[in-house]
Amino acid sequence: RFIEGFSKIAKPMTKLTQKKVKFEWGGKQEAAFQLLKQKLCSAPILALPKGSEDFIEYCDASNKGLGAVLMQREKKELNMRQRRWLELLSDYDCEIRYNPGKANVVADALSRKEREPTLRVRALVMTIGLDLPRQILNAQTEAR
Repeated sequence: RFIEGFSKIAKPMTKLTQKKVKFEWGGKQEAAFQLLKQKLCSAPILALPKGSEDFIEYCDASNKGLGAVLMQREKKELNMRQRRWLELLSDYDCEIRYNPGKANVVADALSRKEREPTLRVRALVMTIGLDLPRQILNAQTEAR
């Protein structure tokens, strides 16, 4: 079963499994254990969706995390331009679905909780020699 916040609730107990930690069952561990028992036996309980519609997974990733949402929706009709593309691509064994960032807001929001400042990237052309690690370090230092 799914228990929201399981890792935080179970933390006092999971700490006991770490190396160099003496196993002492105390009040915090007992409280966590009782709360987990209560949550295992009560609602909400996740269940499989009903119906035969296809599932759609929206996902996005960034340096800070990964976000994914599983959804179902009705299929919509393709316009003429999309039908022509579909006909052109029908010779290939592939499935291509493009979701621009504006349309992928659910997963995009999950993966970008904290935004990182963008890094400036520059091209570097050099001859590889024995001092390559030093040259890489110098180039990285100069780029900042």
